[in-house]
Amino acid sequence: MLLHMPLVIALALITFFLSRKGALKVSHAVACGAFGFYLSDTSLSGSIHAASANLLGMLGQFSI
Repeated sequence: MLLHMPLVIALALITFFLSRKGALKVSHAVACGAFGFYLSDTSLSGSIHAASANLLGMLGQFSI
């Protein structure tokens, strides 16, 4: 749970820079955000949350 907020911030920064660079239009970013909010209300949200938690758990175990 500790890594979720930095992940959200990283995704927001990626979206911002892609929209500034021209690779991602603002309308596309809004559509992706709306899709995310609507997807969180479906039955897939539990599976997506579990998969992202497992991925973040695996990434947290790596040491440099």
